[in-house]
Amino acid sequence: MTHTIDLHSPDFQRTFLEMMLLAELTDAYNTEAITALATRGETAFPEDPFFPAMRAYPYIREGNTAKAKEWLDRASELGDHFILHMLNGIVSEDTSFTFEAEQHFLRGVERYPDVPLMHRAIAIHYFERKFYGEAGLHVMHYVRLAGLGPDTVPMLLEFFQVYDDIPIEMVDELMKTASGYLTANPHDSHAHSLYAAICSQRFASLSAELEDEDPLTEEMIWMLLEVENHGMWSATYDRSEDRTFRHMFADYVNNVILPNTSQFYVLRLRMRYWTRRLTHRFTGGYTVPMS
Repeated sequence: MTHTIDLHSPDFQRTFLEMMLLAELTDAYNTEAITALATRGETAFPEDPFFPAMRAYPYIREGNTAKAKEWLDRASELGDHFILHMLNGIVSEDTSFTFEAEQHFLRGVERYPDVPLMHRAIAIHYFERKFYGEAGLHVMHYVRLAGLGPDTVPMLLEFFQVYDDIPIEMVDELMKTASGYLTANPHDSHAHSLYAAICSQRFASLSAELEDEDPLTEEMIWMLLEVENHGMWSATYDRSEDRTFRHMFADYVNNVILPNTSQFYVLRLRMRYWTRRLTHRFTGGYTVPMS
């Protein structure tokens, strides 16, 4: 095979710098790292708007919107990049120009429809405005482009907590995807919680047509058992600082299971849960069913 890509080529270097800088778009951002990487990028690619635009990010996080806007305007003079639309939208949000922020995000999605971060940004924007239909659309685009992972799964879970009117066809597709993610991540609290949330959505969709006296079908009962089972596994593997999944499972037991079963059933359920908590590290815990 003939090698066609030189690791010292400008394209490779630029891709590397962009990847490293985008990784800094977190709560735990590092101003020094952003400045150093942006300086390298500006030196090697002085006509590229991405690198001066990224200098705005620490100022946005620190609330210095005037300085952030200064860097974004300077970057805009060099050309267009999706990061400009995203950061300009965030600046507009921070200064309470909600409609202006929406326009920045929409323009970014229109120009860069295949960039996951743009769909994520506008999904968060709509979610905070309680426009859950619009938020859901872009959450799904974000997941489609980025795949299920540590960034997308928590966002899907948050969406499911407030939006319970998802079409059954979408639920079915999500269930296939979530099942695959669970198979690949059998000891991940987020994977179990996502699967449980989608099972809950499927139960809601299937039971919507029932009359008051109609019995639950076998599939509906199975969905409820899956919600219970994977909610329990998500609590078992919970390593979050605030024990989010344990609290979620406790609330589910108290508010959903207990009113519809009996104290004896809940007692047995809690015993199963504590047995899992105490033994999963020795037994290997959850394994993917083979049938």
